[in-house]
Amino acid sequence: MPPSINVSTTTNQYLAPRWVDQVLRDNRFFAMILEKPEAWKGSQMLKPIKYQKGVASVAFNGFDLLPITQQPVSVNMTFYPSFVATNVALAGSDLSINMAEGNGALQVLKLMDTMMTSRQEDAADDIGNFLQGDGSTFGGKAPMGLAGIVDNGSTLANYGGLARATYTGLNATVTASGGTISLLKIRQLWNNIADGPVRPDAIVTDYTTWAYVEQLLTPFQRNVMTRFEAGATENASASGYADLIWDGMKVYRDKKITTGNFYMLNREFLKFYALKWWEGKSVAPGGKEIVGNVYANQEYKKSAFTWTGWIRAYNQGTINGFMVFAGQLLSTAPFRQGVLTGVTGV
Repeated sequence: MPPSINVSTTTNQYLAPRWVDQVLRDNRFFAMILEKPEAWKGSQMLKPIKYQKGVASVAFNGFDLLPITQQPVSVNMTFYPSFVATNVALAGSDLSINMAEGNGALQVLKLMDTMMTSRQEDAADDIGNFLQGDGSTFGGKAPMGLAGIVDNGSTLANYGGLARATYTGLNATVTASGGTISLLKIRQLWNNIADGPVRPDAIVTDYTTWAYVEQLLTPFQRNVMTRFEAGATENASASGYADLIWDGMKVYRDKKITTGNFYMLNREFLKFYALKWWEGKSVAPGGKEIVGNVYANQEYKKSAFTWTGWIRAYNQGTINGFMVFAGQLLSTAPFRQGVLTGVTGV
């Protein structure tokens, strides 16, 4: 219960010098895909693909006629950039109070810096949502996500401007799990998207499915893994392993992945092409003003946004600015990506 009036009139209240975030959750795919972005080039990006073999080879002898025709084998995929804006709005009256000269030590947190950090992290979280989608929101202006790329035509009939029914290499392997996940099903997914050294290099799934995979893998890893320590950014466990590893690939977990989806990705053919806004400076989520979410860790601090600077209203005592995220997530070989869906157990 609150203290008596004598206490409240003789003792100042304490305000902790940090916000503790209770909203934003894990956003691992955002960090993964923005680890090494490529630069966007041109008004649109054309990615040529070979979609069929040429004229068949023939066996011949003597004066047999040889083939002299040519078979078209390539076509261009076409991609366009997307733009996403996250605003930061502040009232001049609030700033005046927070920044008043008489406040001194009473200004525990700088309002402008704290709101900038908060909105940067909100922006990263929103982009994480887009990267799980199919690009259809906001009238098709949203960035493309896993749902549209790792698809066999059931979500998007066309990809990169081409019909998936015509160009089969645009179809990812989408396999209904039948409710359970097993090492055999994981290997069969790998078999469908791998060829010799051209193989997937990362797995990402939701936390629940990660736990099911853990039941499959940890009996083996307890016997063979030698690295037992783990930092705050890793999947630490007291059972004698640091991370889940399957066939050399780390199994990442992400709170934004649709529950029951187990993605197997080849990031050589899945990249984000970043485009900087025409003016402003690059900014990244994360800051000392807010704790309690993933953006305190270095791997989530990606310079993915351009800050436009403050815009002053002409008829209000307010300022507003925008963090712009631009570019596109694209895959030049969706058939190198795969997903198990509907996993509910082992």
